[in-house]
Amino acid sequence: MTEDAMTEDRARRRTRLASGEPGLLVEPAADARVLYSLFTGVPLAVAVYGLTVQRDTLGAVGLVFLLIGFVCGIPLVLLLAEQRRAASLVADIRAAGHGADLGPECHAVRVGLNEPGPGPGSPWDTVPPRDAVLAVRDGHLQLRAENGASADIPLPEVLGVVLLPAGRGRAAADLHLRSGEAVELRTTRVRPLGVTLSEAGIRVLYENVVV
Repeated sequence: MTEDAMTEDRARRRTRLASGEPGLLVEPAADARVLYSLFTGVPLAVAVYGLTVQRDTLGAVGLVFLLIGFVCGIPLVLLLAEQRRAASLVADIRAAGHGADLGPECHAVRVGLNEPGPGPGSPWDTVPPRDAVLAVRDGHLQLRAENGASADIPLPEVLGVVLLPAGRGRAAADLHLRSGEAVELRTTRVRPLGVTLSEAGIRVLYENVVV
């Protein structure tokens, strides 16, 4: 995507947030770990049965389901690895002095993506890419980076956020401030992030979804 296209996209999102378009109430989804475990466990159970109890008649079927279970298990392994990495990041930043006051619901994000916007660039958007944690507490949106950078943004200063579900790239939340600044927050868990922001009273929209 070219710089002009990214600028146009962000300007379009800001226009939507500044309009009278109603925000969306983002509700929690089913735990993906349960779904992936189900999709992995059932084929593996069939595979074990076919390769042991009925090996003579269902051996070939068992091998097929073993392969299906293995393929279905890959997303589960990747999800668990990502959640473990996110939990480790949150724990490390909480342990650091600048993250001790974080709210109870923390989200691992990636900032510093150098995305141009329609207004002045936010320092959180123009620095080199780095991991950070986002939380909401006492009427403020909290950002804490792994390098010690921190920001506490009063919720009234937040214009809104547009959620970009994974499609052509990693899922993200494009956060816009009333000052004209914008910060793109990359995350593999965009819906839980949307739930936290929505419950905090921040106006939430989805990319390419108009109510």
